[in-house]
This record gives sequence, structure tokens and C-alpha cells, in this order.
Amino acid sequence: MSTPLKMQRTFALVGTGGCGKTLLAEMLLFNAGILTRMGAIEDGTTSLDYEPEEIRRLGSVQPAFATWL
Repeated sequence: MSTPLKMQRTFALVGTGGCGKTLLAEMLLFNAGILTRMGAIEDGTTSLDYEPEEIRRLGSVQPAFATWL
């Protein structure tokens, strides 16, 4: 069952490199109950940084999207 458009929300986390956007997104997803455990950037286990290059660089290379109902 889809959510009506007027009830959907889109959020963007915008900031300079290294300011904590990925960690904040991970915390928000965890606190919302979407994730059962928080990943760590240093371990390459975050839900939004999953590409090998992002894991190697310890940071996002491309925009990431997380959706839930």
C-alpha cells in the first residue's frame, strides 16, 4: 500500500565533506527503527556508504538515498 503524496516527506542532509552527514543519517535510521544496529564509517559498515571506493576513502563519493514506509 503506497503512502499518499501529501503525507510523504523528503529530507536532505547537506554539508561540507567530513562534517558528519553519514553518521547523522545512520543515527536517524537507527532511531527510527529502520536499522537494527548502527554501522561505523571506520569499519565500512554504514548503510549509505557501501561502494568499495567509499569504504576505502572512509567517506561518501556519490549521493545516497534511504527510503522506508
